[in-house]
Amino acid sequence: MYLEHAQDVLGQWFAWRHTSEAALVVVTSTEGGAVRMPGALMAVSAAGERCGYISGGCIDADVAMHALDALRSGRVGRLRYGKGSPFIDMPLPCGGAIDVWVLPDAQAGVLRACHDRLASRQAVTLNLSVSGALWLGHPMEASALSFEYTPKLRLRIAGRGADSMALARLAQASGIHTELQLRDDADIQDARRLGIDQVATLTVPSTLPAANDDPWTAFLLAFHDVDWEAALLAQALQGPAFYLGAVGSKATHARRCEELRAMGFGEGQIRRIHGPVGLLPSMREASTLAVSVLAEIVGAYQRNA
Repeated sequence: MYLEHAQDVLGQWFAWRHTSEAALVVVTSTEGGAVRMPGALMAVSAAGERCGYISGGCIDADVAMHALDALRSGRVGRLRYGKGSPFIDMPLPCGGAIDVWVLPDAQAGVLRACHDRLASRQAVTLNLSVSGALWLGHPMEASALSFEYTPKLRLRIAGRGADSMALARLAQASGIHTELQLRDDADIQDARRLGIDQVATLTVPSTLPAANDDPWTAFLLAFHDVDWEAALLAQALQGPAFYLGAVGSKATHARRCEELRAMGFGEGQIRRIHGPVGLLPSMREASTLAVSVLAEIVGAYQRNA
């Protein structure tokens, strides 16, 4: 029910549409402290099932009821909750307002293209006209609403031991696509047990597995091994990842930076590397370090989106 990303909600909308009807709900604007941003999606099946959410739970059931009405009538619904809403019995605790549109027969071809672009790691802009028509790309009407969607966060971890596995467990539990580059058989087996399919074996620093980083990929070096650090960081610096981080102390990070300078990397490139990593300094346990690092990565992703 509580899927969040547009790619996932649209995927479920298509699954329902394969056998029956389904409405698409779009948050078109917000005022005050709304839970979701404009562009947030929810899908509602003809059986009343929901995927995605548009509030903290205070209005979603009512929106789903209106979505079923829209499916029966075939008319686009426009709803407002909170300040200025006709639904006086459903105030928003945050004191703000949420406007949503309910599309009973959204254009499947446009939404398929939107979904597929996100799945292929491309950003996309979805436009909504006053009539409820959808299209991708630049707005062609001054009155149209435009929503930008970026691919889901991807995390690549290269390392060994507790730091790598704790972060992988947390990221996996958070629904973040996680890829691991490991050298120890025990770590590889642990990754398999976590259900992480993308696991590459590190053999020697001079021959690294190919990296497929993109602008929505975060890379974390979780090695305490001098032989591997420079090679892995150099590879990541040559790619477009929005976040590069390396575990270790200030002294360790300073040494790594010197090695990268000696390899010919400039100061601007080296400053891309977060080190020591995490919002909270000097975490001494892998589990708390994982929380600190993931929070820093998510913050960087939100700023990059």
